[in-house]
Amino acid sequence: MSAVSVEEWMLASDEERARIHKSWDIGKGEGRDIASRVASLFSKECIYNISEVDILDRDGEWFIHAYVVVDDYDNLKDRTNVEFLGFRVIFNSMNDYPG
Repeated sequence: MSAVSVEEWMLASDEERARIHKSWDIGKGEGRDIASRVASLFSKECIYNISEVDILDRDGEWFIHAYVVVDDYDNLKDRTNVEFLGFRVIFNSMNDYPG
């Protein structure tokens, strides 16, 4: 495990973020706090209308799940290589939001 603060994460290079992310034991929740803070920042800075964000573990990696309004989702659904501050982003329709 790598003990890193959110501030250190924000200042790290892409390579350093990738190394730290790989060192986390996602199954034990390591890095979730950083992923959540980054997801919140993403929702504020994104140009699209994001209604909700969530952090999900996929194959031992934290992903940002961004739920967008249907009109924006139509423009984003095929975008698969989006990253924000070291986390991959998956766009979902707000119609599919589980909460």
